[in-house]
Formats: sequence, C-alpha cells, structure tokens
Amino acid sequence: MTLPLEPILSAVSLALPLVAPPCAGAAGQDVGVVEAKDAPWPPAPPFERPAERAGSLPASVVAESLGSGRWRVRFVLDSTVSAERVFLAGSFSGWDAQGIELARGADGRWAVEVELDSGRHLYKFVLDGERWIPDPLNQQREGDGHGGSNTILALGAEGGGAIDLEDADLQLLLWRHDPKRPVHLQRLGEDEALVRYRGAAGTAPALTLEGLGAPLPMHAAGTLEGFTFYEARVALPEEPTRYTFLVPTEAGLRVDPGTWTLDAQDLPRFRTPDWAKEATWYQIMPDRFRNGDPDNDPENVRPWRSDWYAPSPHEEGGELGLWDWHIYKRQYGGDLAGVLSQLDHIASLGVTALYFNPVFEAESHHKYEATDYRHVDTGLGMGEDWEQVAAREDLRDPSTWQWSPSDKLFLELIAACHERGIRVVIDGVWNHVGQRHPAFADVRERREESPYRDWFDVTSWEPFRHNGWAGFGDLPVFKKTADGLYSSEVEAHIHAVTRRWMDPNGDGDPSDGVDGWRLDVPMEIAMPFWERWRRVVKSINPEAYLSGEVWDRADAWLDGTRFDAVMNYRFADAAIAWIGFEDRKLSVSELDQRLAELRLAYPAEATYALMNLVDSHDTDRLVSMYLNPDRRYDADNREQDTKSYDNRRPGPVHYRRARLTALLQMTYVGAPMVYYGDEVGMWGPDDPSNRKPMLWKDLGRYEGGRENRVDDEHLAHYRRVGQLRRAHSALQRGTFETLVCDDAQDLFVFLREDATERVLVALNAGDAPARMELPEGRWQAVYGRHGGGRRASVPAIDGLVWVEGKGATK
Repeated sequence: MTLPLEPILSAVSLALPLVAPPCAGAAGQDVGVVEAKDAPWPPAPPFERPAERAGSLPASVVAESLGSGRWRVRFVLDSTVSAERVFLAGSFSGWDAQGIELARGADGRWAVEVELDSGRHLYKFVLDGERWIPDPLNQQREGDGHGGSNTILALGAEGGGAIDLEDADLQLLLWRHDPKRPVHLQRLGEDEALVRYRGAAGTAPALTLEGLGAPLPMHAAGTLEGFTFYEARVALPEEPTRYTFLVPTEAGLRVDPGTWTLDAQDLPRFRTPDWAKEATWYQIMPDRFRNGDPDNDPENVRPWRSDWYAPSPHEEGGELGLWDWHIYKRQYGGDLAGVLSQLDHIASLGVTALYFNPVFEAESHHKYEATDYRHVDTGLGMGEDWEQVAAREDLRDPSTWQWSPSDKLFLELIAACHERGIRVVIDGVWNHVGQRHPAFADVRERREESPYRDWFDVTSWEPFRHNGWAGFGDLPVFKKTADGLYSSEVEAHIHAVTRRWMDPNGDGDPSDGVDGWRLDVPMEIAMPFWERWRRVVKSINPEAYLSGEVWDRADAWLDGTRFDAVMNYRFADAAIAWIGFEDRKLSVSELDQRLAELRLAYPAEATYALMNLVDSHDTDRLVSMYLNPDRRYDADNREQDTKSYDNRRPGPVHYRRARLTALLQMTYVGAPMVYYGDEVGMWGPDDPSNRKPMLWKDLGRYEGGRENRVDDEHLAHYRRVGQLRRAHSALQRGTFETLVCDDAQDLFVFLREDATERVLVALNAGDAPARMELPEGRWQAVYGRHGGGRRASVPAIDGLVWVEGKGATK
C-alpha cells in the first residue's frame, strides 16, 4: 500500500519503497511499531561470509581483500606521464578532481592506496588538477558522456557481471549494509529512520531487521546497480542501539556477521528547503533574455533580431573566422532591466524560482570568467564604470566594499521577484575567475611580490605561466589542495562574497538577498571546501538552496553535508531516450527502472528538490534533440564540429514530443526547470547556437525567415502545464507510485498522492492512441479530454491527467 502523507513526512514520503521489478505497482508497507525488549544477542548464529577474490586486474592496480566487502587498492600511473601533480578521481569519490593525490616514488611512478567496496567502479587520473585521462594500462572502459572514456575497475564477485543465483556462497557474499551511505540508512523526519539491506538482484528471501525493537520484516524496495535493496522503517531509538539482519540460509536462519549501532544523534538531519521541493525553475542567461535598457549596451552590441549566421561588420575579415572567434564573443545587450520588464511572462509559466547564469562583472556574454564577485556586471546593470568603484575598495577587506548602481538594481530585481513569490538563485563559480580579476592581474604584474601570489595555480614565475580551467588560459584557476583551496584568504573571500549577496544589509534577515546558489564545476574543488561553505550558507539562511552541476549520479554530493540537489541530467537522459529516440529508444519499463534507480540512490529530501532539466546553456535545445535522435546526451551536437547535425527548424512531431516532455517534467517527482526560450519554440545545436536571443512577439519580425518566430501553441502548452503543477500540491510533494508500464503501447501511468488529493498521470510516447483503465475513484480530468467512465484513450505523443480530492472542482 502507499501510505497517506503525514505532515511531518510530507517532504520525505518518497523514501517509501517505490518499485520491486519495474512497473510492479506500489511496494510500500505499514510503519512498524518498534518496542524495545530483552532478547538474546545475537538472535541467531552468524553466517560465515566466504573469502573474496579480486579477479582479473590490470597491471596498474593491486587489490588486497580486507574482508566484509572492503579492499585496499593500490593505483599506479606510469612514470612516462608528464605532470607536476597527479590525482585519482572516480565514482567512489564523487569525481572530486583533487581529493585523492598520488605520490611520486623513487622510480618515477605515481601511486596511491585507497579503500574501496566490492563492486564496479569508474575512475580517471587527473593531471595537474586539470587534464583528465583514463588509466593507460587498463583497457576496460566505457564512454564518459563527454566524448572520452572512464576506466572500469571490478572488485570481487560484485563487480563481475552476471551473478549465479544458485551459488549459495555467492549469495552470502553479496549481502551488504553500509550505514555511511544514505541509500543504506537515512533519517525520515525527526522520529524515524529508513534501514536498507542489499543482496543479489532477483533474490526474495524473508529478511528480518533485528535489534531495533520487535523483529521487523523487510520488503523489497527496488534494484540499483544490479542489486536488490530491502528496507524497513523504524522509530529512532532514544539511545544508541545495536542492530543486524536475519537471513535464511541453507543452514537455517543466520544473522549477518556484522553488527551496527543506530544512534539518532549521529544520524545526519538532512533537510532541503520546502520551497525548493515545490519550485518550478526558469533558467535565464541575462545577455540573451531581453534588452530593457539600451543605455548600458556594450560596444559592438548585436541587433537583437539580426540573423544569427550573418556576421556584423566588425566580425568580417581578420585571421579568425566566425566560428573560430566572433560568434562566441557576441553580446546582445540583454540585462536586468529586461528581466524586470518580463516578470509577467515568467509568472505566466507557473515559475516560482529563477536560476541566473552568472551576473557578476565579466567580459563575456556568459560571465563564467568573473572579474569581480563583489559587483554585478555593469553591462547587465546601470552601465557605470566598474573600475572606478573597485578602485575605492580593498579586495581583502569586506568593510570597504560598496554597493554600485548595478548592484542596487540587482537587489531591486530580487525584491520584485520576492513580491511575486519567485525565488532567485545565482551561479557560483568558485573554481576560477577571469584574467581581469584584480587579484590575478596583480599576480601577473608583480609576480612573487603580489599579496595574492598564493591564490592562483601558477606553474612558472619566469616566464609567467598558470593553469586555467579545462586548459583555457583566460580562466585562471585557484590553487587547490586535497582539503579545498590552497589559500585560506581565497576561501575567506568567497565566504565574504556569499554573505554579501545572501544578506546584503547584514541585519541577519536574509529576505533581501539571493535564495541560493547553483555551483559550477564543483568536482574541481575537494569536498571539504563544500562542506565548510555549506555551513556558512546555512548559517546565513537555513532555507537557502544549493544545487551542483554534477552530470553523473551524485550520491556522494547528496548526503546532507554538501548540496541539497544537483542538476538532474540523468533524468533528462532517460526522458529524452524514451520520448524521442528511434533506433535506441528506451521502453517504458526501462524508463521506469532508470527513474526508480535515481529515487532509490538519493535521499528523499534531495529527490524532491532535484533540478529536473532537459536542456540548458550546455546542451542543444530540447526540440533539436528530437530532430537529431539516438545521439548520446550532450554528444555530437555542435553544428561547427558535427556536420551531420540537422539545424533546421524541427517539425510538428518534434514539437509535440517536446510538449510531452514538459508534461512529464511538471508531473514527475522533483522540481522541473525550463531553459529560457524553450517555451516559445526556440531550437538550435549546442554552444553557441543554443544561446540565441530570446524570441519576443512585441519586437516584430526577426531576420532569418518566418520560422524564426514565437510558437503560440507551444507557449500556451508550457503555460498550461506549468500552472497545472502549481495548482496541485500532490505534483509538488506527493508520493509516487508506478501503476502501468505498457511497452506495447508506449504508455506510462503513475499516481502522485498527498493528504488532500490524488493525481493520476498517463503519458503516451507512442504514435497511436493508447487505451487504459482508470483505477477506482471519482476522477476529474484536468489535462486532456476524457468523456468519463473507467476507460480512457490517451492521445498519441500526449497525455491525460486526472485529479481526485481537494484539487477536483465540484
């Protein structure tokens, strides 16, 4: 059964079991009443876990079993690799680029020892904190989603592929519980915990959780990484209490040889802001959204409605061509005044939260190379001279920092958004800055005499050389250690900047500041930095929101010590492969399994707050993805590099698929995010052509033909589904239950429920109408047409949504 949503658990109810096999329906259970009582310990003899073997390993890896599924692993990199420093990053470290450093031995080889769990791990070596390479001596690889390869390391039976379910010893070997990971143990509200135990996929034994009161049966919660997880909810004990798991074996009932202690005081209290769980996001790149004040336009500003592919006079001639230089350097004059002028449009989409690409002083259109974190870019603001403002300040003394006219305009924008109930989150780029940043400019001029000499990763003073992000010299990176940033002054500066924008007047009331941060390339800085920074953020505003740009699965980032959420690219990948792929199309069952794995892997508090995007400034546009199906997500999608990419305006069927995707975003678990312009039908390949100026009807006809226009039908749909989510609390924080996965019809049906209403969602990605039968209830259609009765026909490439309860009109 699916439990009713209790008020205290409204944000965590998703932690109930979600799927057994895909589409098996709900797999919840009643919360057991735990009663402490005296009992012999252990409650049965322990089983003996067989010894593990490492199996076949590459020459670069040596592994020693430590027992209980743990290994001491030595990674070695050959001496022929040219680097000053070498790091190990992988799925086991959250892909932290500088968290694990190798030491160079007398033989010139680089080596490090780490402890890992049994299983399948992905890794790379990172040279000088910037250049990522696969292990040269390990040819077991898979694509990394960015045109390169990750190296695969399989440890023990768990990493060896198919598992023989008839092998009793192997079954015992695979039972695992790791309370350090939220997927195994997490707090539910203030009074309960969710305990999970992991075994081989496909097993279904009668497991019992022992020690936390009365013996409690465990139920299958779902599969993850090829294993089945079993779970039980328990009341948190008043004092530390030991527990274990009772397992049926060939020798009879036996307990796991491990014993664990549940201590409520040590169990992290991971809570994400309620407003973030209820949010509908809209992403804005200010230079490309709306020009509201021509007086602050930069030099050589492009006409807003000009043909994207036609060069401006200043872009013609010279050694560098349009695609080599000019098209990346364009600025269109979009600004904060333009955003202020279009808040009605934003609100009409049901949007309750804005995510801004960087707004700090910088030269480029995208602003990812900050000149000054203290000040809003004057081209986005009031057009004043930034250098005159900065000249009156001491970079290292926050008491001297002033509020420029552009800064004040941004604060006005925040206030205007807050008046409408719209939160504001900005991009935090703490890994690197631009070459005009005062500290870097001083280092480049004064070299070792500069007071900022320890801020940046300088590799040579004479001649002057430094490391830049991804090898770009115009993006100088801060110097790093395994603990974070090398210079404590840099970290203090970032903390001061954080306080400045979160509580501008410093009165302890953060309501006049930004509501959170989206963090750029967080894996480039070691995790301890993020743990300290999170504490600073939450001390200013406990309701602030932190989301990281993490493209892969993000378990390590979502344990309550770093981020609240991530940009959920894994959702995007699965949704697009189901709705729009052809030869490599996901079935509904495969989609459901992928989504269920994410719900199982992350704490419920994070799952509800995930940014469920489908495209962004770093990918091709959604509707163009559907015109170019079957490509790996964010791969082979730049027209200047991939000549086979079709950059025509997509056709009607592609827009229908985009509209179905928006409906999935607005009804699924997590916070949907719309990239500016998607709602009016903008299309295009990846950077830079995904960043064209926004289409506005009131500006008149755009150059480039009739196809370059606002799509009224598309805009009306986005407004409708955005308001649908906003109108129904069950779509924001309700439980999730898969009801139907009909692969033959390409039909996905699920239920969202809270204490006041049930919302039934049916999505059809097929090319023909799909038939279904509604569950018992008094259902009222709130999206799509349904003539009543238990039977319904779901239109092709579309959906139907019904509500029962408070959300239904009389």
